[in-house]
Amino acid sequence: MLKPKKNITQKEIQRDPFLETVDQAQAHFEDNKSFYAKIITGALVALLGFFILNKKNSEHNINASVSLGQALVALEQSDLSNAKFQLETVIDDYSGTPSSINANYFLGKIYFDEGDYPKSKKLISTFYKKSSNDMMLTASAQLLAEIEVQNSNNPGAIEILKKAIRSTALESQKNVLSLSQAKIFISIGDDKKALANIDLLLASSTISSAQKQAAEELLGKIAS
Repeated sequence: MLKPKKNITQKEIQRDPFLETVDQAQAHFEDNKSFYAKIITGALVALLGFFILNKKNSEHNINASVSLGQALVALEQSDLSNAKFQLETVIDDYSGTPSSINANYFLGKIYFDEGDYPKSKKLISTFYKKSSNDMMLTASAQLLAEIEVQNSNNPGAIEILKKAIRSTALESQKNVLSLSQAKIFISIGDDKKALANIDLLLASSTISSAQKQAAEELLGKIAS
């Protein structure tokens, strides 16, 4: 025989654990609606602020790039006074941007060419510490080394080049820096170290034809 259906009372329905959990959650939400609204509003404000900040940063970087481009055009046209002014503006007005960091190098190079080594060293050192551009870091290391040579600090110049060789990941740039080192060794009469440096370069599988020619020319200076 089929068992008679059990009549579920309202009281038993109210005791159902799942329904009780739902009811409790709903009651908790109702009691704390204003609290959750504040959390959601705060999250939306933070998200909106993030997008606005990103947009401002993008615009800031674009303006910095445009200003640096104008400075480089002036530099290309040999309008040095204008180039200096614009590079200084980029450094001051767009601090922290990649363009501002690069402006330190170009302004430092102008002062280097003018023989103002203290100003040049300060600017190029700033670039060297903050930039991640391997190609330009090689050029800046060479400039810093040359400033030390001009200040009669050959050991300091060699140390700068050694550190730059260790820090760069580009083999072609290591070769460039090694050539610069060899030149300094030759200039101070340390032919033994210069020769060891050049021999390593010539044995390198990464040396370019231009670098090989430069190394062979240095060998000729040692022999003479």
